[in-house]
Amino acid sequence: MDESELTHRTIDPFSREVLGFPAVLELLHGYLSGPISEPLLDQVEPHANLEKIRRDLELARETRDYLRESSRPGLAALCEPSPLLEKLRVEGLSLAAVEILALVELARAGLDMFRTFAKEPSPRLAELARGIPDFRSLITELGGKINPDGTVDSSASTELARVRKAIERAKLEIQSSLERMLRRFSDVLQDAVVTIRNDRFVIPVRAEVKQRVQGVVHGASSSGATVYIEPLETLSLNNDLVELQDREFEEVQRILGEFTRKLQERRDDLERTADILAEFDWAFAKGEFSRQYDCCIPEFRSKERGLQLLDVRHPTLQKSLRALNRRPMPLSMDLEPPKTMMIISGPNTGGKTVALKAIGIVVLMAQAGIPVPASEVKLPLFGRVLADIGDQQSIEANLSTFSAHVTNIESMAEVVGPNDLVLLDEIGASTEPNEGAALAVAILEHFRLRGAMTMVTTHHSRLKAYAAETMEAVNAAMEFDEATLQPTYRLLVGLPGKSSALDTAARLGLEPSIVAKARSLLHPADAEAAALVAGLHQQRAEMERKLEEVEVQKQELHKHREQLEHQFQQERRVKLRELDSRLDDTLRQYAKTWEQSLEELRKQAVPAKAVSRGERKATVLVREAREEWNTQVLEALGEDAPTPQEPTVIRVLAVGDRVQVQNVSTPGTVTALLEDDQLEVAVGHLKMRVNKEEVRYLMPGGTTVREAKVAKSHQEEEVPEEFNVIGNTAEEAGERVDKFLDQAFLGGRSRVRIIHGHGKGILRRTLHEMFKNHPQVEKFYSAPPQEGGGGATIVELKT
Repeated sequence: MDESELTHRTIDPFSREVLGFPAVLELLHGYLSGPISEPLLDQVEPHANLEKIRRDLELARETRDYLRESSRPGLAALCEPSPLLEKLRVEGLSLAAVEILALVELARAGLDMFRTFAKEPSPRLAELARGIPDFRSLITELGGKINPDGTVDSSASTELARVRKAIERAKLEIQSSLERMLRRFSDVLQDAVVTIRNDRFVIPVRAEVKQRVQGVVHGASSSGATVYIEPLETLSLNNDLVELQDREFEEVQRILGEFTRKLQERRDDLERTADILAEFDWAFAKGEFSRQYDCCIPEFRSKERGLQLLDVRHPTLQKSLRALNRRPMPLSMDLEPPKTMMIISGPNTGGKTVALKAIGIVVLMAQAGIPVPASEVKLPLFGRVLADIGDQQSIEANLSTFSAHVTNIESMAEVVGPNDLVLLDEIGASTEPNEGAALAVAILEHFRLRGAMTMVTTHHSRLKAYAAETMEAVNAAMEFDEATLQPTYRLLVGLPGKSSALDTAARLGLEPSIVAKARSLLHPADAEAAALVAGLHQQRAEMERKLEEVEVQKQELHKHREQLEHQFQQERRVKLRELDSRLDDTLRQYAKTWEQSLEELRKQAVPAKAVSRGERKATVLVREAREEWNTQVLEALGEDAPTPQEPTVIRVLAVGDRVQVQNVSTPGTVTALLEDDQLEVAVGHLKMRVNKEEVRYLMPGGTTVREAKVAKSHQEEEVPEEFNVIGNTAEEAGERVDKFLDQAFLGGRSRVRIIHGHGKGILRRTLHEMFKNHPQVEKFYSAPPQEGGGGATIVELKT
C-alpha cells in the first residue's frame, strides 16, 4: 500500500492493532518450534499480493496434511543464525567453536529437510526444499569436528591429535613422578593428593616443614597451614606440559580460523538455507495451528466481490474459552452483490463488536496467508481494511470519544476505495441521537458511493430503516435470549435487531411504574417500529422451531428407512438360503438322472462314444440347472435382468439369426423358436435354451453396436488351429491339451494340430493314450510330413 496516498493523518491500511492482529501472531508464536523462525514471524502482515497469499496458504494446507500422517520435522535445536552470519562478513574474524557448530547444524538441518521433502508429492513443500543448497561436502569436512560441549575434537587435524596425545603422556609422567614424591614425603604432607594450582601440578605440604621440599610455591590455603609446592623434579615436566598446551591452543585457533573460512565461502548458501528453514518452520506452525483450531484454507475470488463466512470463530476468543472448557458461538454470514453493506443491530453485550472484530480478523489472517478458524471462507482481495472499533477517547490529544471517532472516520473517508473493507463500531454514538443518526447515514452514503464493502454496528432505528430502503444494504441482528437475559451471539441476517432495553429492565426487577412511564414516553413511531421488529423476531423464532421439528421428523424417517432396509436385507438373505437349498435339490435330481442314464448305457454295452455324449448331456443339465437357479433368484428378489448399457439393434428374431448370448463369449445361431419367449441357440456344438431377453441380435458382419467396440477381444479369444506343448512334462501337456480340446470343440473347430515334438516319444505316447478316451475326439493320427510328421498329431473332433 502506498502510504503517500494517505492524507494528513497516517493510518494503518489494515487496522492491525484495532482488530487484534498482534494477538493472533502471539498465539501462533506458540506453535513455532524454535528461534530460527521468530524473525520471519515479526515480518508477517496482511498484504494484497494474491500470488504470495495463495502460495503461503497452499504451504499451510500441505503441512497440515503432512502432520496428519507424519511427525513434524525437528528444528527446535537450531539457533537464530543472523548474528553468526553477520560475523562471517568480517574478514579475519574467527568464530568460536560453538558458533561454528551452530552453523554446521544449520547446514545439516537443511540437508535433512532436502532429503525429506525434495521428492514429497506435495508440490509447494518440494519446491521449497529444492531451493536448499547442497551441503554434503561441507558436512563431510566439518561434521563431527566440534563436540556438543563446544570443544574441538581431536579428529579435526593430525597435529591436534598428536599434541593432545603428547599432553596426556606428559600429564601421566608428572602425576607418576609426584605420586612417588608423595610416598617419599608422606610425613610432611598435609594430604597425600596431587592437585593443580595456576595450571601447574603441585603437592600440599605443611607450612612448618615446607623447607624440606625444594620447589616453587604456588600459593597457600586460606588458613595458611598448607602451601602448594611444585617440586624441582617436576618443574621441567610442567614447563613441557605448558608448552604443549600452548601449541594445542594455537592449533585449535588455526582450525577455527580454517573452519570459519570454509563457512565464509558458503555464507550466501547458509543465509538462503536459514530463510528456507524459517519458512518451513512457519509453515508447519500454521499447519499445526490449523489442526488445533479446526481451520479452513480461505478461498479468494478473482472476480466476484461477495463475502461468505461459515462457522467463523475469533481465534483469541476461542483460546480464552478453551481454558474454561467452552467454545465460542460460530459466526456465519453471506454478503453477495449487489449487497455491499451490512448494518448490525441488537442489545448491548449482545456480541456486535465481537462479530465485527471476527469478520475483520478473518480477512487479515487470510491476507497474511494464515488458515482461518472456520468451516469455509470465500472473500475478495481487499486493498485496505479500515476499522474504527472501541473507545477512542484521548486525554493527551484533548479528544472526546465522539471527536476521536469522527477524526478516524474522516481519515478513512479520504482514502477509501472500491476494493476496501470498512468496519465501524457504534457509528453515530456518543452524541445527540438524532444528529448522530443523521451523521451516520451521511457517512454510510459516502462509503456506499465509494463502492467499499461496509459493516457497521448501531442502536439507531434510523440506520435500520436506511438498510431496509437501500438496495446495497442489508440488516442483521445479534440474537438475544430474553428468557435468560443472555446473548446467544448468533448473527441473524435479514432482520434488524432490537435493543430490548425496557424488557430487560423489567425482567431485572426495575420498578414497574418506571418501566411503564418509559414506555409511555416512547414516540409512537418508535413504539410501532419496535413492535414490528419484535414481531419479525417472533416469526423467525417460530419458523426455526418448525424447521427443527421437520428436521427431527426427517431424522426419524431416515432411521425408519434404515430399519426397513436392514429388515429387507435379512429377508433377502433368507430367500437366498432357500434358493441355495432348492439348487442343491435340483442338482441332486439331475445327478441321479445322469447316473441312471449312464448305467442304462453301460448295461446295454453301448459304445464309448454314446457314453461320452451322455457325459456331455450331464454338463448341459448342470448348466440348465444353474440357469434355472439364476432365474429363480431374480424372481425371488424382484430384480430385472441386467440390461446392456450400450444400444443394440432391436429386431424380431428368426431361425438362422446370429445372436450373442448373455455371459457367453462365442456367438451362436438361433435354431428354434420355443414357447414362453424361449429360444434354442446353438453355440459351437452345444445347444441351449435361453430367454429372448438374454440374447442380442448380431448385425450382418457379426457385430452389434456394442460388439464393434470389443471386436478385437473376440478376435483375440478365437481358438487357434494348433497347440504347442514342447517343453512341458507329460502331466502338464495332458492337462493343457485336454483344456484346449474342450475350447476347440466349443469354438466349432473340426480339426486341430497338437505339436509335441519327437524327443523320446513320451509326450506323444501320453497324448495318444488320452486321445483314445477323450469324449470330444473322433479320431487322431500322426501329421503328414508337411505338417510336422511324427513331431505332431492331427486330431479330428466330433461334430
